[in-house]
Amino acid sequence: MVIRKRNVEFWYLNNGITITCDSFSYQPGTRAPVVSLDNVQVVNGGQTSNALFEAYQEQPDKLQNVLVLARIYETKARDITADIAEATNSQTPINTRDLRSNDEIQKKLEESFLDQGLYYERKARQHHEQPRQKRIDALSAGQAFLAYSLGSPEVAKKDRARVFGDLYDSIFNDDITTPMLLAPLQVFSEIETLKRDLHRKIKKGEAFDRNLLFLIDGAYHVLFTVAELCESKGIDPIDETLAKAEIKNALKVIKELVEQESKQDEAFTTNRFFKDAKTKGKIQRIVASAKRTSAKLPRKPSRAKG
Repeated sequence: MVIRKRNVEFWYLNNGITITCDSFSYQPGTRAPVVSLDNVQVVNGGQTSNALFEAYQEQPDKLQNVLVLARIYETKARDITADIAEATNSQTPINTRDLRSNDEIQKKLEESFLDQGLYYERKARQHHEQPRQKRIDALSAGQAFLAYSLGSPEVAKKDRARVFGDLYDSIFNDDITTPMLLAPLQVFSEIETLKRDLHRKIKKGEAFDRNLLFLIDGAYHVLFTVAELCESKGIDPIDETLAKAEIKNALKVIKELVEQESKQDEAFTTNRFFKDAKTKGKIQRIVASAKRTSAKLPRKPSRAKG
């Protein structure tokens, strides 16, 4: 490591760190002034900071002659902060999720979930020491919300980076609540359980329902279908119990659609099909058609009493 062999040259051999903050202050006219920063975020140089910290823990005296270049940007605009991170991390891009993790909305969500005995992970594996069933992963929650509440299952499937990218404000805004994030995730958890069971049976060579193979690529579309069925039946999609009861019906809808498409297209693959933005429109038409059919069915006459 450079700082062990030539610590006095660290200034020349390292690109330093880039920091953003809401505001900063220092005493001008002094060498190496102490800078006070508010709401600090290291957007480039995390590895450098960590390496110096570990070196300090091992041999504090070795860092006495180490100087580090620090760029400090004062801004409260999240989009500018993101641009700075992207521009200064061209070789080793920063994880956009980590960049958003200190957002006020993320912090409020963490506090709200904690009140319910749940651990919201603004960063990946933030609460890894807690039981898995009590951890709420922010990215997974965002993906489920994207498919369930925003009607974009194909984006949730293939472009999950957009959850903390250009779609961040559509998901994590002042209107979002913990029930709104939790319900889609809980419904999707049951769908994922079915998918994992399918994977397990295939891997072990056990008998499995081949009609459910679409789950491997279409889990988010099943979740989307649950939301569509809830809407068509006047069910509150945030009611987890009622929403979960529609999973079975959602599986039937997707099964029917996959069978239709595979008959019409010899080159049909579920991978390509569930990446296609047009697929959700086909699901909506099936759900709407089933609703119309149900509305036209004659009601059975009630039996006369007495």
